[in-house]
This record gives sequence, structure tokens and C-alpha cells, in this order.
Amino acid sequence: MRELKNRLKTIESLVPKGARVADIGTDHGHLPISLVRSKIATKVIACDINEKPLANAKDNIEKTATENVELRLGDGLAPIKPKEVDCVIIAGMGGEVIAGILENCSFIKDESYTLLLQPMTSADFLRKYLCKNGYSFVSETAVAEGKRIYTVIKAVYCGEKSERSEAFYLCGKLDPKDDTARLYIEKQQKIALKALTDLKNNNMDYSHYEELYNDITKILGE
Repeated sequence: MRELKNRLKTIESLVPKGARVADIGTDHGHLPISLVRSKIATKVIACDINEKPLANAKDNIEKTATENVELRLGDGLAPIKPKEVDCVIIAGMGGEVIAGILENCSFIKDESYTLLLQPMTSADFLRKYLCKNGYSFVSETAVAEGKRIYTVIKAVYCGEKSERSEAFYLCGKLDPKDDTARLYIEKQQKIALKALTDLKNNNMDYSHYEELYNDITKILGE
């Protein structure tokens, strides 16, 4: 069996033991195969919007003789029926796309579902969407893969909409004591500092970015 890369390993480590899982955008099916073979998940429904990734996943499932992985073609969570799973993984997509998938699924607004969301881009957009649509953050984990650092958000629906600071939308619930998380937060700090410096040097209003920089600095505990 092919070993999972860091990003998928981290997601796998956050799946509740014995869960019935939906893997949305499954690609080659490596994560569903690993979840079942490692006995973390009892069943995985692997979904993709395109036929080719599902064909690749089918190939890998057959090669590894893996049972309890079902393949379904469809857009987002459309192939999944309510209460059919209790853990939903949406990984490897932009934050806007992940938010759109959640927005287009009415049954997902239910506290019985554990959501594991891994945005490749626009994580701030996704965090803002989750806050404004009644989801709570159980945890957030930073993971390095190649030259990039990604984040995995573990969330559940609680029904309580919230408004958070821009610093939170940029840094999330990451723990600055974790080395990888700290690098992620420091990157956001540097972006805010550059915007602040550029505006200041051009005699433009920099107060917003000064406040943002200070807020991120507080998260780092500096």
C-alpha cells in the first residue's frame, strides 16, 4: 500500500475511530484505502466530480484488495445521503470551493457530523464562512508538505454564528507553540507587515494593517 503524504496523514490522524467517512474529491483513493486498512474507518464513500479520478481510485482499491470503500460520481456532497456517514473530509481544494460545497448541502448543518477541511488556498475565506454559518472549530493543525504549510480544520456545526477578528480568519485556531503552526502564523505576520510598511512609505492610511500586525503578534505571544 502506498504511504500517505504528510497532508493526508494528518487528516487521517484526525478521523474519529470507527467513523463512517465521506471523502469528497477523493482523487486516487489513497486516503480511503488507508483509513479502512488501518481500521480507523469502518466504511468510506469516496466521491469525485470526474470519472477519471474514480477510475484511478477503483484501480488502487482492486490492487490493494480493499473492502468497504464505495465509489460515487457527483458534485460535492450531492452523492451522500443524510446520516449515511458521520465524518466528512473535503481536502485539496480552495477555501471558496470547500465553503461552496458546505453551502450547497443542507443536511451537513447537524452536530453529528465531524468535518475535516483542508484548504489549499484561501483558508481565511473558509474560516470566515464557518464562523458566519454556525460552525465551531474543534481544532486546527498545521502540516508541512514540500515547501508549503497547510492547515487542517476540524469543525462541527453548533448553530451559533460568530464574528471573529481578521487575525483569527488569517491564523485560525493554530497553536503558536507548535513549530509548524508558528511558521504559518509568522507568514501571515510578515504579509501584514509588508502591507503596513508599503502604505506607510507611500503616506497612505496604514492603521488597518498596523492593527492587524499587532493582533497577529499577540497571537504569537511576542
